[in-house]
Amino acid sequence: MSRNIDSYVSVEKTISILLKNIKISRKTELINVYEGLGRVLDQDVISNRNVPEYPTSHMDGFAVRSVDINNGSLNEPVFLKISTSGSVPGKSSSYFHKKGQATRINTGGSMPRGSDTVIPIEDVSVMDKDEIKITKSLKKGSFVYLTGSDIKKGKKVMSKEQVIRAQHMGLLATLHISKISVYEKPVVSIIPTGNELTDNIQELSNTSSKLQNKIVNTNSHIISSLVKELGGIPIDLGITPDNTHALKNKITKALRSSDLILTVGGTSAGEHDIVKSTINQMGSPGMIANKVKLDRGRVAGIAALGDKPLLLLPGPVQGALNAFLVFARPLIALLTGRNNPQVLTLPAILNQDWTSRKKFSNFKKVVYIKVSKIRSKNLFTASPIVGETQSISLLSEANAFVIVPENVRKLSKGDVVQFSLLPGFSYIHDLQVID
Repeated sequence: MSRNIDSYVSVEKTISILLKNIKISRKTELINVYEGLGRVLDQDVISNRNVPEYPTSHMDGFAVRSVDINNGSLNEPVFLKISTSGSVPGKSSSYFHKKGQATRINTGGSMPRGSDTVIPIEDVSVMDKDEIKITKSLKKGSFVYLTGSDIKKGKKVMSKEQVIRAQHMGLLATLHISKISVYEKPVVSIIPTGNELTDNIQELSNTSSKLQNKIVNTNSHIISSLVKELGGIPIDLGITPDNTHALKNKITKALRSSDLILTVGGTSAGEHDIVKSTINQMGSPGMIANKVKLDRGRVAGIAALGDKPLLLLPGPVQGALNAFLVFARPLIALLTGRNNPQVLTLPAILNQDWTSRKKFSNFKKVVYIKVSKIRSKNLFTASPIVGETQSISLLSEANAFVIVPENVRKLSKGDVVQFSLLPGFSYIHDLQVID
């Protein structure tokens, strides 16, 4: 390659280069409508029927002709005979409503032909078993859903790339759509690396254990959870030792079954940090960027093999999460079917100063914050949380983050910042409300 991949590359340029070297492959599948929550449609949905299919009542009461009750009042009540026929919910009525009649009807019941108005049960007096008294007039069409008044046949009700929410499942089922075509969930393989790692938490607490010099493998489990929250299928391939042959085998396996590969650890310049060199041995283009202008997370790497993306996340937890946010999150969004993976941001007022690290002040920064809502002012306030890159307690205190551009070196108390939430890391209903 003509470019020097060992020099620092901006996050934006890195993503641009990566997208030119990979293929965003999407497959579709038919799923049950009630399994669609959070999935992404691969085509528009056009209504194949009117909703409602025929005029229906949205009150319990009596179906009448408006002309029969036009003059109803307290002084001159109107009396109507109760029909022996009734309305059945879910069926178009074949009964023809006659002059001077009132037909019992329930919410959702079809309007008898010839009727055009519903009088709620609480607005009539039943005189005996076959007659009602009406002391008020109603406008024609009162308490009636006309054919297609909710959804008209032929109307586009959902768009391609739309994420299915709970209410959409109800909408689709109302249209008698039992199966929907969606993009398949992308498979994301995760490969934690390092001789020092272990998943055996219980054994580590044993003072006589041979694992005393080991470190708990937390990062791959954190990343797996976030992948799942973002709509992917995480496949943790397990801890991989600092061995080129073992790592090659894991990556080869992942390339056969995955849409995206995330390695964790082994990206620095130490003698055991072999991930980047191993990838370069496996094919072209291999490593695209060895260093990125991201603080923290500057030793993250970006690669491609066989048209598939590989993201090399640093070992320290904050660097790993930062690289996941700026690189993996938009890639997963693209793979799930969203062509415009923009992240929603919300405004908050900073309650103290924040200054970037001097050495990396011209890098893109990820600032973790604790967001609260001030009840009396109906606005959000943000507290920056600063600590070392390996600090898990820092991340545990935070519930949101701010992406700070390369050219911004300081944020001052009172500044309005735009914060983002990450499913699994942040939940809007958990934001603290303060007075």
